[in-house]
Order: sequence, then structure tokens, then C-alpha cells
Amino acid sequence: MKVIFVKDLSGTGKRGDIKDVSDGYAMNFLIAKGFAQAVTPEIQAKVTKEAKEAEIKKQKEIEKLRNLKTEIEKRTFTVKVKVGDKGQIFSGVHEKDIALAVNQKMGLALEKNQVALDKPIKELGAHKVILKLATGMSVNINLSVEAE
Repeated sequence: MKVIFVKDLSGTGKRGDIKDVSDGYAMNFLIAKGFAQAVTPEIQAKVTKEAKEAEIKKQKEIEKLRNLKTEIEKRTFTVKVKVGDKGQIFSGVHEKDIALAVNQKMGLALEKNQVALDKPIKELGAHKVILKLATGMSVNINLSVEAE
């Protein structure tokens, strides 16, 4: 019997999955407990249509991120820091500072956890930093650290 899961059931299926299960398991457990319902041609068509729409939306999002990536690669982002008499930086440039600089220049809403930085930047000058835009998509940005 084909069923569509309406709730996640660990080890069996996730919400929206269509699976073939035995009739007894479907009727006595999955449907009785509200984890699934029997698949009808209408439900099958609806799920197929939703899957196609989700794929189209995902492709549009990927294309949008690629365009954003090329736009970000073209630019140089500047972070101003306070320095001492001998040119030393008082506090390093952290992930939140870089995210703020990119957000202000590009109008984005990046979080500090999207900036890959091994340790705070403690030197003036040009640096390369990696931004994680999405799962599997990152971009190298040019960062200029300057004195105020």
C-alpha cells in the first residue's frame, strides 16, 4: 500500500515522502496513529506538482546566489580600526565586523557565523576572507583593514 507521510517518523519517512509499505503496517500503525494517509491519484499529482515547484524555486535561489557571488567578488570591503602610535591594532577584526561591513555595502543580512576566519585579523592592509553564502557555496572577498 502506498502512503504519504504527514508527520516525520524516524527511520521510516519524513513529511511529504511517499512510500510503499505493507497493508497491515499502514492501516494498523501509520494511518491509525496519524503519521500517514493513503495515497490517492489526486494526492500523488499534488505532491508531484509541489516537488516541481520546489525544484524551480531552488534553482532560482541558486542562480540568485551565483549572481550575488560574482557581485561580491568584484568589490573590496573596508573595515576601519583604531590603531596605536606604532600602527598596532588595539583589538582584532572579528567575524561580526566583517559581516557588518559586507551588510552595509551590499544590503545583505549575513550573520557572523557565515564568515570563515581562523583568528582575528591583527594587521592593517589587504586580506582575503571566505564568506559562506549557502551550503556548499562560498566566496572569497577582498578585505581592506585601515586605520581610523
